[in-house]
Amino acid sequence: TSHCEGPPDSKQQATMDLRTTLVLAAGCCSTAFVFNAEFEERVVYNTREMWAPIIDPIGEPMLKADNKTYRPAVIVHGMGDSGTNPGMKSICKTVTAKYPGIFTLCSTTADGAASITTKMEQQLEEFHNEILAHPELSQGFNAVGLSQGNFLIEAYVALINDPPVHNFVSICGPLEGEATCPDNLAFKLICPIWKLDPYGAPLAFSGYWKGTKDKDEYLKKSQFLAKVLNELDTKNETVASNYKSLNTLLMIEATKDTMIEPKESEQHGMWQWGTTGSKAPIVAMRDSEGYKGDWIGLQTLDKAGKIKNSSFVGEHIRFTSEYWNDVVLPELGNYLED
Repeated sequence: TSHCEGPPDSKQQATMDLRTTLVLAAGCCSTAFVFNAEFEERVVYNTREMWAPIIDPIGEPMLKADNKTYRPAVIVHGMGDSGTNPGMKSICKTVTAKYPGIFTLCSTTADGAASITTKMEQQLEEFHNEILAHPELSQGFNAVGLSQGNFLIEAYVALINDPPVHNFVSICGPLEGEATCPDNLAFKLICPIWKLDPYGAPLAFSGYWKGTKDKDEYLKKSQFLAKVLNELDTKNETVASNYKSLNTLLMIEATKDTMIEPKESEQHGMWQWGTTGSKAPIVAMRDSEGYKGDWIGLQTLDKAGKIKNSSFVGEHIRFTSEYWNDVVLPELGNYLED
């Protein structure tokens, strides 16, 4: 819808100026590249329809067991969103409404434009610092991610996990990566920049890009996703050990998702290597090399009954209050003493 894109002439000029700047910067010193304010404002505006929905509390609060402390919860927003936006605030409030006394962190790591223009490695560092800044989280926490926020949690579990994540609930997350630049409004200004250097562009998106057409190129150029999924030839035992320590991994897929491609990535599926596009064959989690080799511990978790899959009918993160209450909140009602 054109009314979401801003004045066409101005938008086109901003994109042209931005691409020109990026090309010039890439030719000399790409690390010096700075996104202009107009671009940041427009790219965030274009993501508004994919921000967290307003969620209402449902039902009565749960009664806490005597002499028990609820395990804290950390909720992480998606691309373009912010921990202080109405949807995210409403979601975080439902946690404390259901479990009175629980400590809930509505993460503000990489709010707004920073979630788009800050590389995932830096976002992970900032997220870790945010976690460490809250002593309430020092004994561990449950984590819920929305969209891109799940890749941030996934990377945290794989590469840091101190303090540890107990239950990880991923709502529409690119857990196996994103294998195409989505043809939608949210990515309208992102794709032209990303195409200049898919694995190395100064964008968060490049951190979880997976070009399934060329496996060798992916393994050679992926700067972050291949490390998180432990796909490189030299395996990182810490990644597998960290993931195996999860109590529950709940992966939620939106059946009509047009933001995560393929949508099966939300449950660790991906297009078959050597193929790409909507008609490409899907390799499901249990059929994948990573699962069979237990590279990040998925097979171990699965055989222990710690992996749960769920789905809702609808577009990217457009779940209802009822779904949130019935499926997600129960994963957050556990105690540190358990």
